[in-house]
Formats: sequence, C-alpha cells, structure tokens
Amino acid sequence: MDIILRARNCDVSSRVKDEARRKVEHATRIFDRIIDLEVSFSEEHNPRIPDPASVEITARSKGHTVRAVGAGADHHEATDKAIDRLERQLRRYKTRLVDRGRRNRVDHTPVDTTPPDIEAVMVEPEPEPVIVRRKQHELTPMSPEEAVLQLELLGHDFYLFTNAETGDPNVVYHRDGGDVGLIEGTATVMAS
Repeated sequence: MDIILRARNCDVSSRVKDEARRKVEHATRIFDRIIDLEVSFSEEHNPRIPDPASVEITARSKGHTVRAVGAGADHHEATDKAIDRLERQLRRYKTRLVDRGRRNRVDHTPVDTTPPDIEAVMVEPEPEPVIVRRKQHELTPMSPEEAVLQLELLGHDFYLFTNAETGDPNVVYHRDGGDVGLIEGTATVMAS
C-alpha cells in the first residue's frame, strides 16, 4: 500500500508526518483491501478560525474511495480526529460489504422515530453565489446502490456517477429525513 503525504499552505515537521504515517497504517488494519492512501495537511492563516490545522485522508480501494477530514488547533489534533473518522468509515464500509454477501439477513434493530429538536434560525439574505472552485470528477460506471455506498463513504451531500445499466449520468443525494434520492439524467445530442 502506497502512502502519500502532502502539505498545502503549511510546513509540517517530519515528526508529525511520521506519526501520521504510523497512525494511518495502524488504522488500515480494519480493512486490508486499500490500494493507496493520501494524507493532506493544510492550515488556514486566519486568526478568527478556531481550528486552523486540517488533515484530509483519502483511502482508495478497488472501486471505492473513503475520505475523512479532521480539524484542530494543530496537526496532531487534526490527525487524531481524521484517523477516528477514517476508522469509522472503514468499519462501515467493511460491514456493508459483509452485509451485501448476506442479502437475506433480516435486521431486527429498532428504528428511532422521534423527531430531532428544531432550533429557530434567523434567515438573512445571502449574496449571489459565485463559482470559486472547479473540480473534475471521473464518472465511474456503477449501480445506484454502489453510488449510495460511495456517497456515504465520502461523506458528501451528493455523488455524481454513470449508471452502469443505462450509461446516463445520475446523481444520488441525501434528502431531509435521512433518505437518499436518485436523479436520473439523460444525455441529449445537439443537432449540428
């Protein structure tokens, strides 16, 4: 397994990097199918940000990517938080893979149906949104069920993918109430 350490907007000592490498290697004992890992250290230089140091860990296995982010006062604290999240994500991923093999198993876990507490929020008008970052994403062919798993592993609000059955771009996203939605797009060809 390859482990890549990167630093953006900051200088990270070799001691911190070695500690992060050791902790990441220890965390991967949960799931042994990881192909490579990337650990990115970054730091905000704004004194108003309470946790300026952040660590992002991206673990890639065949077909899936698991991402965990931690923020703290320094890179030690941020690494610990990111490692904790990575371990939780890897456990969840491994459990899903094991459960997928046991499709006929019935889950008797009670479901909590009590509504969460809702706090009153003052709504202020927001300025017009501006595109501040562009990102390219490879649309991997997969089933909607695999895309939902990828959505949860990455911790994003939505996930864009190519539907393996139709070849069309699709999006899975988190809905209010904890459910997941699927947007099925169709590719249109413009006549010239």
